[in-house]
Amino acid sequence: MQTVFGGRSAIRLALAWALLALVPGAQAQSAVNLNKHERKIHKRLEHYAAGTYVNVELRDGTDRAGLLGTVAPASFTLTDSDSNAEETHSYSEVARVAKSREYIGEGSESRHHFRPWVPVVVGAVAAGAAVTAFEVR
Repeated sequence: MQTVFGGRSAIRLALAWALLALVPGAQAQSAVNLNKHERKIHKRLEHYAAGTYVNVELRDGTDRAGLLGTVAPASFTLTDSDSNAEETHSYSEVARVAKSREYIGEGSESRHHFRPWVPVVVGAVAAGAAVTAFEVR
């Protein structure tokens, strides 16, 4: 019994109890409590960059398509492609969300597209330069 309450053992026991008392208070608390489906929608939208064209199917059966704006812990903004109006939707309103393959404007594509007329124009310019150089001689 002397070794349990004497010297270093008492300090270790007090330190262990102090750590156990602090653990419940040290847990991270989320400001917004989302259910499993809402967390899934939030996580999917977090992976998309702002300005990504997305299709959103709402729980009431309507579909929205537009550019993704800000993604907040409880909601997200979407600029509607038809009306150009900014809409805010909570995650509980959303049934499905998907990234669309539609892109708006030149250079907004996700990958470089081969343009078949570029080699034709370059070949025509090279042929014209060759004919001009031959005729000048």
